[in-house]
Amino acid sequence: MQKISTINGVDPYTLSKLDADTLPPVEATDLVNYLVLGTSAYTQEQFKAYRSLEAYNQCVNGWVQEVASSKLGDKYVVVGKVSL
Repeated sequence: MQKISTINGVDPYTLSKLDADTLPPVEATDLVNYLVLGTSAYTQEQFKAYRSLEAYNQCVNGWVQEVASSKLGDKYVVVGKVSL
């Protein structure tokens, strides 16, 4: 509920207008900077979340399909199907 409240109270499962063209521009370096080199606001230590990069590798290797998004104000809601 806390995450939903940050996107104007819209439940992502009810979004009907999803479009791959509205995906925000993200590159691999953006993910590394955020997940690995980013600093926690609470502990002031680096995240060093190398394991989170596995999700990026799954996207690159085709495990994540049908990715689309919707822009709600200044926020993006991104959804996709993950193969098992």
